[in-house]
Amino acid sequence: MTRRDFVSAGVVGALGIAAALSQAKCGGGTTTPDDPLAQRTFTSTSDTGHTHTITIQRSEVQTPAASGISRQTSSSSAHTHLFAMTQAELQTVLGGGSVVVTTAVADAHAHSFTITKWF
Repeated sequence: MTRRDFVSAGVVGALGIAAALSQAKCGGGTTTPDDPLAQRTFTSTSDTGHTHTITIQRSEVQTPAASGISRQTSSSSAHTHLFAMTQAELQTVLGGGSVVVTTAVADAHAHSFTITKWF
């Protein structure tokens, strides 16, 4: 191997390592899908012998939309409930407060969730 071949191989190897590290996101500081704090699943109170869950993204709390959030809970006992939080409620959670959210009525009952900051 000539000196020129050796240097070329070293440069190619260094570029390969840099590319691999870039793909692995070794820079840190950003939220990745593997980030355990990127979201949290909350469980409701029990009513008629069952509970529901709702998952909230950290980004939804950190930068709450003017319209807040609204989605269906998990299905349990063959039904779901509508869960909604206002922008003000999300801001309360961001500030470290606790918010109790009661779902819409479905199958003649509702559930409550206590939402607190987890990150």
